[in-house]
Amino acid sequence: MTIVVPVTFRFSASLAPNACHVSVVGSFNGWDPVAHPMRRTGTREWAITVYLSPGRVVYLFSVDDVMWLDPEDDGRLPNGWGSEYSLRHVATERVTLGTGLRAS
Repeated sequence: MTIVVPVTFRFSASLAPNACHVSVVGSFNGWDPVAHPMRRTGTREWAITVYLSPGRVVYLFSVDDVMWLDPEDDGRLPNGWGSEYSLRHVATERVTLGTGLRAS
């Protein structure tokens, strides 16, 4: 059985106020800008929730076909082309049976 957890990515609309298309791309979707398009939530941000396996996620935002780092990422990883990828650490949330307490 594969464990996946919901991960919400957000991109502030103020960073690119005239953007028409924003998506999250990464190793989890083959760097495909069509795979996970984000929705604009009013005037403040673009967002999407993706179900991912726990661990380290390497990603970028595609903003009108231009790659952007996430200013709210958990860190950066150099790529082989002189720039960087954003990192997100995805933790597993478990419920301990019988107590109702959450452990991470």
